Amino acid sequence: YCLEGNWNKHPKSSQSIKPILDLLYTFSKVKYIYHKCPTKEDFIKGLETFTRKRYSNYTVLYIAYHGRKNRIYFGNEYINVLEGKLSGKIIHFGSCSTLNTSEKNITDFITRTGCSFISGYKKDVEYIDSSAFELLYFEVLQKHYPHNKLKTIIRKYLPTLVERLHFVITQ
Repeated sequence: YCLEGNWNKHPKSSQSIKPILDLLYTFSKVKYIYHKCPTKEDFIKGLETFTRKRYSNYTVLYIAYHGRKNRIYFGNEYINVLEGKLSGKIIHFGSCSTLNTSEKNITDFITRTGCSFISGYKKDVEYIDSSAFELLYFEVLQKHYPHNKLKTIIRKYLPTLVERLHFVITQ
């Protein structure tokens, strides 16, 4: 379940991670729901929709936005919308530097939302690099989740990109 913001301010820009989701579906049968959410209101509505029972089969919440240290573009008050509603879910922040934060903040986020784990980047990453990584990452998740050694599996399949992008998974 993917929520994507705008990557650039040009109104006719076609920059999007949707082609990556299409590839995953075409070649690995990874089903997805995609919403473009250019405003904070759209984003909050998308999060609320994700928490509804009819989307319970979607394990991953993919938040594809610009980010910075400890937050995405819209800030971090959206946590209240997710509080206690993500049991068994994975949240992936496809955004620069969002997981460049303290272990306490990460633990608090996981505790408040009830998610299984979060993943994302601790530094700014190039769009192509992170897109290529996420294509592989989501395929591994599709094949191996739930698995108590998922961190080990990901590091086995994707070691070069994990190190290069300073990618982290926190449970």
